[in-house]
Amino acid sequence: MDINSLLSPQESPRETPPPSSKVPAKKPRKPRTSKLANTVNSSPLANTSVPPSLPHNAIVQAQLSVPSPSVISPASALRSSAANTPPADGGRAMRQPSTPGMDTLADLASMQHHQQTARENAGGLRSAEIYENQSSASVLPNLHPMSRPQVAARATIDHPKADAPNRTPSPRRYSASSLTEAELEMVARLVSYLAANPFAYESHVQLVKLLHQGLVSHMAASSSPTGQGDPRTYDLLQDLQSAREAMNATFALGEDLWMDWIEDRKLLATTLDDKITVIESCQKAVEEESGSTRLWLLYAEWMLSLYKIANPQDQRIQGVMESTNGQGWSDEDKLVAREVCSWQQMLEVWRQGVRDTKWRINDSHLLWDQYTELLIADLANIPIGEGIRSIKEHYLDRLQTPHATWDQTFQSFSNFVSRFYNASYEDTMVAANKQGSVSKSRYGQCEDWEVKLQRAKENHDLDAEWRVFSEYIDWEAAQSRKKTTFSFELIDALYQRATLRFPTDTNFWEGYVMFLNNEIATHGRHDLVVQPVLERATRHCPWSGTLWSQQLLTAESNSRPFPEIHHIKHKATSTGLLDAGDMTEVLKVHTAWCGYLRRRAFYPDSTDEEMDVAEVGIRSAIEDMDTVGRAKYGEKYKGDTEYRLERIYIKYLSQSRNWHGARDAWKGLIAKHGDSYEFWLRYYMWEISVYDGTAYREGDLNSSQSTKPLESTKILRQAVKRPKLDWPEKILEVYECHCEDHEDVEELQSAVLQIWKARRTVKKRREKEAAEVYEAAQNQGLQQQQSQQDTSMTESVVNAGKRKREDQDQRPEGDNKKVRANEDAEPVAEPSLPKRDRENSTVIVKNLPVGTSETRVRQFFRDCGTINSLKLGPDGDQQCMSATIEFDSKEDVLTAQTKDMKSFDGTPIEIQVGTGLTLFVTNFPPTADEDFIRQKFAKFGQVVDIRFPSLKGNTHRRFCYVQFKNSSQANAATELDGEVLGDDLKMSVKISDPGKKQERIGPLYEGRELHLSNIDWTATEDDIRQVFSKYGKVERVRLPKNMGGKSKGFGFVVFSSKDEATAALELNLTKLKTRLLNVSLSTNDPAKRQASTITTSNSRSSTSPSPALHTNGDVDDLASPASSTTEQRLSYNEIQSRTVALLNVPDTVNDARITALAEPYGPLVKVVLRPDHQGATVEYKDVASAGKATLGIDGHEIAPGRKLGVGSVKEMLQQREEMRHDRIGANGTKKHSEGAMPFQVQPPIRRPNQPGARRGGKGGLGVKKGGVGWSGPRVTTDGTGKEAEINGTAPDGKAKSNDDFKAMFLKE
Repeated sequence: MDINSLLSPQESPRETPPPSSKVPAKKPRKPRTSKLANTVNSSPLANTSVPPSLPHNAIVQAQLSVPSPSVISPASALRSSAANTPPADGGRAMRQPSTPGMDTLADLASMQHHQQTARENAGGLRSAEIYENQSSASVLPNLHPMSRPQVAARATIDHPKADAPNRTPSPRRYSASSLTEAELEMVARLVSYLAANPFAYESHVQLVKLLHQGLVSHMAASSSPTGQGDPRTYDLLQDLQSAREAMNATFALGEDLWMDWIEDRKLLATTLDDKITVIESCQKAVEEESGSTRLWLLYAEWMLSLYKIANPQDQRIQGVMESTNGQGWSDEDKLVAREVCSWQQMLEVWRQGVRDTKWRINDSHLLWDQYTELLIADLANIPIGEGIRSIKEHYLDRLQTPHATWDQTFQSFSNFVSRFYNASYEDTMVAANKQGSVSKSRYGQCEDWEVKLQRAKENHDLDAEWRVFSEYIDWEAAQSRKKTTFSFELIDALYQRATLRFPTDTNFWEGYVMFLNNEIATHGRHDLVVQPVLERATRHCPWSGTLWSQQLLTAESNSRPFPEIHHIKHKATSTGLLDAGDMTEVLKVHTAWCGYLRRRAFYPDSTDEEMDVAEVGIRSAIEDMDTVGRAKYGEKYKGDTEYRLERIYIKYLSQSRNWHGARDAWKGLIAKHGDSYEFWLRYYMWEISVYDGTAYREGDLNSSQSTKPLESTKILRQAVKRPKLDWPEKILEVYECHCEDHEDVEELQSAVLQIWKARRTVKKRREKEAAEVYEAAQNQGLQQQQSQQDTSMTESVVNAGKRKREDQDQRPEGDNKKVRANEDAEPVAEPSLPKRDRENSTVIVKNLPVGTSETRVRQFFRDCGTINSLKLGPDGDQQCMSATIEFDSKEDVLTAQTKDMKSFDGTPIEIQVGTGLTLFVTNFPPTADEDFIRQKFAKFGQVVDIRFPSLKGNTHRRFCYVQFKNSSQANAATELDGEVLGDDLKMSVKISDPGKKQERIGPLYEGRELHLSNIDWTATEDDIRQVFSKYGKVERVRLPKNMGGKSKGFGFVVFSSKDEATAALELNLTKLKTRLLNVSLSTNDPAKRQASTITTSNSRSSTSPSPALHTNGDVDDLASPASSTTEQRLSYNEIQSRTVALLNVPDTVNDARITALAEPYGPLVKVVLRPDHQGATVEYKDVASAGKATLGIDGHEIAPGRKLGVGSVKEMLQQREEMRHDRIGANGTKKHSEGAMPFQVQPPIRRPNQPGARRGGKGGLGVKKGGVGWSGPRVTTDGTGKEAEINGTAPDGKAKSNDDFKAMFLKE
């Protein structure tokens, strides 16, 4: 076998022949180790010369080598492809290598150069400087070249002088009356750009659409003597044809572009040859865009029109479609047309179209209905019995397939049965209805999705359409297989529709391929063929390394011959599209290719030549990736962090039993990956596996070495000495275990000493890192504070200079009081420590024994760092427990990870980093509590914790954090993001990431809002707008009002720009009516200490508003000067009698929850939330409602462990704000500062006075005041002889409790 073109990752771009289906005979391989590995000493690229550059059109020639077989007659297409394919050697006679692989190595350097040429031709997707000054430095420094006879390097390479493929025309001056000058200039630029960058997909599409737009505009023009309107007179017609052919040579066109191309060809087709060319285009289109109803309908109707022209007298097609113009056709043309498009050939196209679009439930009826009409029309030419039975089965099959027009199909079948099966009409229709009920119901389940797709398409909303397709597919895939609601065909058709609509979206193509592979691997659908789907996918998305690698793997699993698999790899890497962005995509292809070479080298019937091909091919791929990486990223390129290709090569050497070569390969990776603990663990595990496989079985090591893995020990010893190792604790642990298991006492003692020293060094390193983090946080805090001070000082100086004169002029006469400067400098606050980062300082400990206590867990992890919080609970299977531990810093997490797989009370525990476990949830209903959130997220997994923010600083905060047991559950729960709740609230659910905090936007944060104070009581919003409008556009004026509808004396003005707001500051201390305005920029002051909610617009029982509470707890005067003369005032006691003060309210509860809790007891007037005093006040419209609320709310558990109390406003204001500390102290208890209230004592219940009641002696519950006393029963009857209960005892003699009284009082 000639391996001349199989080794370079991106080979010569000469035309590649189609893969041969004949597998060459293999010579049996002799048992040996690789002769290449045993005899080489340097890179295989040594001592080779660089060949000349390739022709400019070489890449396009390579793309044109891909055959495109037809749908109807694949044999003819294959013959045509074979006839048009040049020889594989480019015109030179094939030569046989004298020895296996000898000439391959002589040509290797030239192929490396060809690969660079291909990339340069694809430069439209990357910078032109990327590939300059490329070097061929090897990733593996100790790779050895193959020892071979010296072969003179060829000075030249002969290239075939084949005709250039159809390409975009050369740049020139374009003119067309149907395009504007700007459009013609764009055409010229696109043509010039594509001439240098033939693989720029978007430019191809833009050029084709622009030229086609010109043709459409040309056709739309009215006919004239100049010939305008005739498609043949379009000036750029040939350019449009060339642009389409150039794009089709490299990329798939897509459904829309194929439709335009075929329609244009139909317009231009005048001769029979032209019309046959349209048939060929249709064949290519329906094959490339599988499942397209539009293309199949276009194809089938074209075939029907040709048949109608060739057979105008055929009665079967009379009235089937509009008559087609057959003028100009000779009898000979019609005779040829009858041969090309016979009745059976025409019906076969319809049949294939119906079969290919059968499961497109939205539009498959467009083909099926017309095809059925043709079948019924054909009944006269076939045996009547056979034809009727065939059409009946055709109908029944359709009725059992979900589709949008099921009712119309059933009606059509009814007409058919009444005509041909009238005797058994009723039985036939009942049976058909029963058979089709499932499919009809199935479409009903999908109808909502189809409506959403149709609506998005009509609105031209591609984003919405893409989203609906994704959700639709996921919904279909989630259907139950056991309940037979799962349908492979429907999902397959959905993927076809999605890829037709979004042909270049890799997500849909990759999902389609993975779906098919899952059906084969998991559900045994071995009848499925994935290769055609992958061929279409890679043609539509040639930049996807995932799709190309899947195609390679699929071809290998299908046992395709080596030339065919290599042909796939060549198509993937020859364009340079894979490494247009980063190198991830091209690496995927190389990984699949090198893995295939390695596996192929060790097949049972593999030969020595196949082993040589594998070794040189893998090494060539490694060197190529390094060359491209250095050219693209320069010295910053560090290689693949997972060193996948190198690991494949090491595996190859290991299978070849070349241990020394594999060991050298590992050593060659140390320079780039030596600071990764994962690298050293992999290296160590490989060395241990070599030791286990060779030391005792082969005896190639001497007896003194066979008992100890010396190389493994050397690896760990070398790893421990790395000063910048990312996780040295793990390596130290492995080193200690290794020496205990394998080494003698002397080596063990030496290792213990080395580990002890290393751990001290690591401890100092961690302390230094923590100090650096702390110092950086301090410096950042100081810089921010200094910046704020500088800004404040600058503004003060500017404002002082500007307003000093104004202050002097506006000072009243005789006022000689000097303004005293503030001589006391404000002390500089110390910088705050970094904010608490729960998301990145948490670990999950699993597999803890049942019954483990929190104290025991803290003891186990006390040496890792400060523990802020610890949550312990049973695991999902109840066989063990798990703990969520939050540490003080990320460094503590690294230390805690060293305890992974350590023994905890005899059980090995598993430790995982808790990153990605917590969700940030916001925009949920205001009344949502912890139970609401837990129920909402419970279906996604175990909710470990829910945290609401404190409202002490800002009562308008409405978000929470939801922590799951693992990251997969948290990621699954993000599907609730965007779900609409309640009053059009679109809930936001994101993975919590403190580093992605977004800047706030709005007038306040953009500096466009002014704060006004000391506003005249009679000033209106129009007055304010009129004064400020001279400085710019005033967007909004807001004057807050009190309960009586009067201004509160302050307000806000929002301008359209910051400059306008700054200019309006000149109005500071100017007179408006009777007062001097105070004007300043609004600041973001979060200290909103209370939230007032006015729950009704109606007045109280009188017209007076109740006094509002100040932040210091005082009460406003009962009457204001502006309203005391016009409004009747209520006494303070009357207002207080219907006001309920709630105590022990958590500072995480908002006013909406308080309102929802209080509303059931009566109509509300006002709710005031006071998180600074752990309370709230609720004012009712009447005293009776307040009394019910007092009894009903008292003792209500508003949060786990927090019961509400009811008292007076004064008692509520005496409570201090809640001091929440959830950090665990040294003794394992949660710390509380002085003055904190970890437990709230329930105050005595205060019951309001009843209207009209007289004060006097106590009567007690159920005892009339002034009656006979506690022991004197006073029993009456209610008119029916039934005892009335007034003495506090029930008829059975049992004493009544407080709960009985509440129930009686609250009873309607």
